[in-house]
Amino acid sequence: MTSRPNLPSSLEAIRTSLQARAILDVLAKEGGANSRLLETWLATIGLAAASRAMADLLDRLEKDGLVRLEQVDTYRVVRIRRFGGEVASGLEALDWIAKPELPE
Repeated sequence: MTSRPNLPSSLEAIRTSLQARAILDVLAKEGGANSRLLETWLATIGLAAASRAMADLLDRLEKDGLVRLEQVDTYRVVRIRRFGGEVASGLEALDWIAKPELPE
């Protein structure tokens, strides 16, 4: 990992990269989920995101072609796209998303 200063902005970038990785991992297994479920799940695994931050993260994932978002009633349904599956499996990489951990 590259050396980063111990500043809140650097820590936030690391947190965002881990949140994106976790979302892609779960979507790769499940295929889809709603944004509220993902937000609750991230909090459960210690990567809590405020609602606004979660919306921004999902928008960024969609913009980069990793997921597809669809509004259903009051929920945003999140479905993984092919490129998202490739990033989740480690076949592709984006610099702002944490790399998957390799099995031992």
